[in-house]
Amino acid sequence: MPNLPKIIDSLYIHFPYCRHLCNYCDFYKKIPDNIETDVHQFHSYLEQSFEVHQNLMETHGYSWAPLTTVYIGGGTPSLWGSAGSTFLKQYFEKHQLKLADNCEFTIEVNPGGWTEEGMSSWRSIGANRFSLGVQSLDKNMIEFLDRVHTIDDVFETLDYFHKNDLNFSMDFMLGLPSSEKFNRDIIGELKQALQFEPDHFSVYILTVKENYKFFKNLPSEEWIEKEFLEVATFLKDQGYKHYEVSNFAKTGRRSQHNLNYWKSHSVAALGPSATGFLSEAKVRYKWATLKPEMTLEHLTDNEFKLERAYMALRSDVGLNLKDFPDAISELAEKWSDKGYITRSGEMIYLTSQGYLLIDSLMGDLFSLKLL
Repeated sequence: MPNLPKIIDSLYIHFPYCRHLCNYCDFYKKIPDNIETDVHQFHSYLEQSFEVHQNLMETHGYSWAPLTTVYIGGGTPSLWGSAGSTFLKQYFEKHQLKLADNCEFTIEVNPGGWTEEGMSSWRSIGANRFSLGVQSLDKNMIEFLDRVHTIDDVFETLDYFHKNDLNFSMDFMLGLPSSEKFNRDIIGELKQALQFEPDHFSVYILTVKENYKFFKNLPSEEWIEKEFLEVATFLKDQGYKHYEVSNFAKTGRRSQHNLNYWKSHSVAALGPSATGFLSEAKVRYKWATLKPEMTLEHLTDNEFKLERAYMALRSDVGLNLKDFPDAISELAEKWSDKGYITRSGEMIYLTSQGYLLIDSLMGDLFSLKLL
């Protein structure tokens, strides 16, 4: 049989600018010295990097297909505004990147960091999904996170997206400083959030290093585990499927872009510090922050197989035991007895309890040295 064409139909763009640098965030970002000048430099970066990216694709036999997912992350992409949507429309036209009819086009939005004009302009070029960086509906928790927005900004944002009947996701963060001390009512916050009828929740556990300002104020592991499982149970009871470690969605509202990562599909990436992946070539690449240059990582067959296992277990894509030697069956029985997985024939899927322990479970898998 002839080899199937290698295509890329999923694109991530990293917008690196923020109004404020939150004390916990380790994504690449910067405060612009002059927003117009800095955005112009960013546009130049994207223009120059496209040729570099095109050379990489051609070297490995890839071509573009109509994009089924576009995701603009950051940073605070909503600050890009109408200047960004105008640039990107022209950029896509210039480089003959087309959106598929069913394209899921997501842009991240921070409360207090967007305008109605900007949102209208993004919608006009195809944006149809919005990821809102809320993190908490408790004003004290927002202050601990060093967020620049206020609780009023949050509710104004939720009101806008709800009234306009837009497809949006809400980010929440668990394990926050002093949340155990003040007995944070995360379920109460989620009940408030549900009044705005979000289609999706992304619920992350705060991960920081020891030099974090509030490291000594972080809650115990027992508190974090209880908080995570309470959230998972509550959202599932409200009709949100727990389809990935940190993600819950109404029927038909899963993040198709992120599912491409969890299925180990190819995803193109542009922008400072952005990371892309060419699946069939087993090549991961990461962009430099200041120059349109990339570094490459070539995965071995074994590394790719283990990565696929890890990514599949992160979501309800699930892991097929047939892909591994018989030795894993005993491990799967152990996981099943402890309530970490469910089984359907040769497929295994993590439960919410299993999602919480995924790194430990993958350690169990790697320790078998099956490959």
